[in-house]
Amino acid sequence: MRKALFLLIFTIVTISCTEPYALQTNTFEDAIVIEATITNELKKQEIKISRTFRLEENEPQIESNAAVYITDDLGNQYNFNEADGKYISEFEFQAMPNRQYQLFVNTSNGKRYSSTREVLTTVSNLTSIEATVKNKFGVNGVDITANSFDPTGTSKYYRYEYEETYRFTVPFWSPDTLLINKYVTPELPIYFITSTRSGPSKTCFKTDKSSEIILENTTGYTEDRVNNNSVRFISQENFIIADRYSILVKQYVQSLSAYTFYKTLKDLSASGSILTPSQPGFVSGNITAVDNKNEKVIGFFDVSSVSEKRLFFNFDDLFPGEDKPEYFIDCEVLEFDISLSCDDHWNALCGLKARMSQQTIILYEDFAPIYNMVIPPCGDCRTIGSNVAPAFWQ
Repeated sequence: MRKALFLLIFTIVTISCTEPYALQTNTFEDAIVIEATITNELKKQEIKISRTFRLEENEPQIESNAAVYITDDLGNQYNFNEADGKYISEFEFQAMPNRQYQLFVNTSNGKRYSSTREVLTTVSNLTSIEATVKNKFGVNGVDITANSFDPTGTSKYYRYEYEETYRFTVPFWSPDTLLINKYVTPELPIYFITSTRSGPSKTCFKTDKSSEIILENTTGYTEDRVNNNSVRFISQENFIIADRYSILVKQYVQSLSAYTFYKTLKDLSASGSILTPSQPGFVSGNITAVDNKNEKVIGFFDVSSVSEKRLFFNFDDLFPGEDKPEYFIDCEVLEFDISLSCDDHWNALCGLKARMSQQTIILYEDFAPIYNMVIPPCGDCRTIGSNVAPAFWQ
């Protein structure tokens, strides 16, 4: 949702434009951005609150020191505390059927916001997720699809998120690390020493979350059944599937109003250019300012049932006998011959020491006085992932 919200913010900033022009912030409208989804999972629920930001800024500003809470129609109140750029519920709780929930946000500058009352949607479980080799848009790859069925026919509107984890191995790994010797003397001119690396650094794991809005609805079908809805397509050349890959797919059942809000954001993000004669305008959700009904508030308070399933596969399972994808960056091996003086060769003793001090290269091969070096992502997987396998890994 974050990506789509950026485009919505972009729309607010450029709302008066009718012709393409060089991107710049001529006008800026500050607005609060609230991302709030609670589910029927028993867990600490999370809410994100930030502010709109200018085009030249990289990230939104987190709205700090707000009082955030949710109430239900039985008089229960669920308080949220600020932590790590989010607001996390003080205790674990889950949305229950036939109960009404309402979100309240009071900012540190005295502004108050509240949502409409929302109820939990129908529980409809994922029946399966599948990985199938396909050619889409002229690209060979893996299409990961979701399937579900609601015999009551009351779900109809679905949103999907995924969290993918992959195992990978760096292409130029050494069990040793090269260190600068701090005790060089004329009698013992040893400029570098090697040492065994601390901890595994050849094979790691990395987890990424989806950023796009993935929707499906069954209103045009004879039954409330989702068949092979594409959640993630991965090119056969993408290195994230070169070894072992796992994906956790979450299916949210949404209300019509929630689906409409997300569908509008999705259409906005797919429109190509917002600087066109047809401006989509401001997309309103179900959250408003209590004291100023004309204030623009971006976001939606969603109460959704959720179901999830996880899938694993190896590259060889789907592409037996085929070449594995290349590493995600080109890795060049740099040779440093420290027998040459700085005046004789650009990557001699002084160059090696400088780049090691900047931590921009690490050891690959030791043929002292020649050292073959690579940039850290090519030789130490911990620079881009974790060497600890996730608890769910198998």
